[in-house]
Amino acid sequence: MRVFALDHVAVSAPQELADEVVAWYRDVLGLVPVDKPPGAREAGAWLRAGEQEVHVSIAPHNPPESAHFCLVVDDFGAAVETLRSAGCHIEQARVITGRRRFFTRDPAGNKIEITAWGDG
Repeated sequence: MRVFALDHVAVSAPQELADEVVAWYRDVLGLVPVDKPPGAREAGAWLRAGEQEVHVSIAPHNPPESAHFCLVVDDFGAAVETLRSAGCHIEQARVITGRRRFFTRDPAGNKIEITAWGDG
């Protein structure tokens, strides 16, 4: 398994601040909103930051339930096997068109998404 890119960073906001947070990323930082692919949650927004994205999720949790970062791998099956061999739990992720993905956690409990582009 070889990690070759950071796909996105997810941040969260409570529902009552959602519009303000999205506007801040768009207007203050200059990130460009992008359309979400089929399967992604409707709430929140995805914004482009160069080659990567920032995803604003709506979540009332503290720490935020949806907070994570995403690593792109070149071999999805090898990534699953490597993490399982290391004793890591693999959390299934909702299907999003154009990517295979799952979540795991580091020893401190930080949530990490692993993805491979493509549906195969």
